[in-house]
Amino acid sequence: MLSIEKQLLYLLASGDGAGSGASVSRLVEVYEARGISHQIVRNALSKLKKDGYAESAERSRYKATPLGEEFIRIINAKPGLYGKEWDGQWCMVMFEIPESERRRRDSFRSELLQLGFGSLYKSVYVSPWDYREEVIRLALQCEVTEYITVTNTRIVHNGITPEKAASLWPLEELQELYREKERWFREGLEPALTELVAAGTGTGGGLPLFVLFLELGEVIAELGLRDPMLPDPLLPEAWTGKLLLGQFQACLRRIALAIPEQSPYRPFVAHFLGR
Repeated sequence: MLSIEKQLLYLLASGDGAGSGASVSRLVEVYEARGISHQIVRNALSKLKKDGYAESAERSRYKATPLGEEFIRIINAKPGLYGKEWDGQWCMVMFEIPESERRRRDSFRSELLQLGFGSLYKSVYVSPWDYREEVIRLALQCEVTEYITVTNTRIVHNGITPEKAASLWPLEELQELYREKERWFREGLEPALTELVAAGTGTGGGLPLFVLFLELGEVIAELGLRDPMLPDPLLPEAWTGKLLLGQFQACLRRIALAIPEQSPYRPFVAHFLGR
């Protein structure tokens, strides 16, 4: 799923406050403010509908389906793993999907990696977090349930050390991605936010603030999908991802709170704020 599709799905799940889901005109307005054409937005909505993540119950309005809402729930919950204590158990997925089902096999493997699994051996994937229900749901979605085995277990021999974890997950690449996003955050987003707040949070009906919210939310979602959020015992000592992600999330909340209550964009962030 492309980044714009993921973010549109989040907005559909949140709603614009004028009914279930969100109107196409409101979504187009928001993304045109980000320099994204209405056609790209409409194509992304059509793709979400085709893939079963969204539906259009009434003309010019879309809403997330249960499948779409579950996808958003997983994305939103994943960063919270950094604050969770690990019980030492591993979720292990083993499969042998025939070559004749290669497209489904590749799709299932891609979903596992996006969820945060690492490849321990060929067709054996592991995660320190209990994703059994999500894996079975993905297997059903990819139509490969008959070829997979899922278990939660402890590794009693040749366990996964921090050094081995660095070979199962692209931690060095992720560390560089975090550094890149930190530079963007310090040099781009924070100064822009300071300028907007100085000009008055009601500027543009709150749209400029909402655009910043979407830009930072997109970065957090990208990191959330690429970072397995490993527990502390498996992370290298110099790991900065946990700290930076926390800073990004704190700033995202600050932006959401700055969007005026009467703004037409406030309903999109109300769920995020727990209201």
